[in-house]
Amino acid sequence: MRWYILKALIRKEVARHLANRGGIALAVLLVAAAVLLSVFAPSGQTAEGTGMVDGVHHCFVEFDEHTPFVKHLRANVPEELKGAVRFRELRKPDQIDEAVRYDTGTGAIQIRQPDGPGRRTAVKLSIWHPDGEPLALAPYEQWVWKESRRFFAREAALKLPGAKLPDEPAFDSNNQWLVLEAHKRLQEQVEAARKAGNVEVQQPLVPDLSIERRGLGGKVLDFRAAIATGMVVFALYFACVYLLPTLNCEERERGVLLAQALSPASPLELLTAKFVFYPAFGLGLAATLAAIYKPDVLSSLFFWLALVAVGGGFLGIGMTIAAWAKTQRAAFLGGMCYLLSVSMLLMICSINGIPFLSYAAVEFHGPRILHAALSGTVETTHWRHLLAALLLAVLWLCAAGWVFKRRGWQ
Repeated sequence: MRWYILKALIRKEVARHLANRGGIALAVLLVAAAVLLSVFAPSGQTAEGTGMVDGVHHCFVEFDEHTPFVKHLRANVPEELKGAVRFRELRKPDQIDEAVRYDTGTGAIQIRQPDGPGRRTAVKLSIWHPDGEPLALAPYEQWVWKESRRFFAREAALKLPGAKLPDEPAFDSNNQWLVLEAHKRLQEQVEAARKAGNVEVQQPLVPDLSIERRGLGGKVLDFRAAIATGMVVFALYFACVYLLPTLNCEERERGVLLAQALSPASPLELLTAKFVFYPAFGLGLAATLAAIYKPDVLSSLFFWLALVAVGGGFLGIGMTIAAWAKTQRAAFLGGMCYLLSVSMLLMICSINGIPFLSYAAVEFHGPRILHAALSGTVETTHWRHLLAALLLAVLWLCAAGWVFKRRGWQ
């Protein structure tokens, strides 16, 4: 292994990529996307007006009149929903039979309080949710049910001074107070029927109800970390599975690869130069994207090991495609076909519960370990995924070296 030859080969790769304006533009766009993700949606924070609650980023509270109930709702919007709740008056509150359409990602809660002489007071709530997703407005409904209970209980207390009214329930974030109140009401009705029927029992016919909720051990998906993970994985794929095969085939088409074969450079030195440059470029771009999103991740050993494992696996895949493909078009289509086939394989295994088969793909382990590093949730399972990714990377690199020696010059 001669350093001056390696230096010349690496310098050649750098010069070729500096002349590749498309690759530079895509790298700049990735960096710009990471900056936007970091600035406008910083990790651990929710930008007002941009957060999505169960897939709905805005909920319109529409009303026919500015009643005291509407004013109460407007004054008691919780902090986590203030950026998503919008109040507006209905233009034609009487026309309710025609189709109602809202923008994608929005819903509405319409409030009508019909009144008039001889009419029983009532409040009509219409929940307009995205089609096929009846629970999309659940957080907004929970807020409306809670505040309606508080408002009407307060109004009754003002009109019945001195009367003994039911105590205010212990409002909770899971809406359990609705279930507990309904169960308590059932107990009271059954107890009244028992007394009317003169039935003597020692225990209540309807037992007391207690509800306990606990979170599972698994972590909730960090949406922003998932986006950052996707950009990091794409940076590695772009450098090792897209650029490497296409530019290597360009060298073959132009005769540059043959010229290198006739030069003093050995096949091992040619492979080493490519194995040094492309992972360095991919790892550098991926680390830059990760650092923009979360600077602290650069001090994590697990993150660097994950980058090396995924980058090594993609490098072996890209070099294998480069050795088999004879033209740039074949290299590009080979990379796309590989990506599509692996994606379909992972999806089929996930949907049908097929075990072990997906473990043979770098793409199965890579996103998991990178997401764990970026979200700061590294556990024992992720170390196993890291070891599997490193093993697959070694296998792919060995296969790439063997294939390149046999077919890389053709």
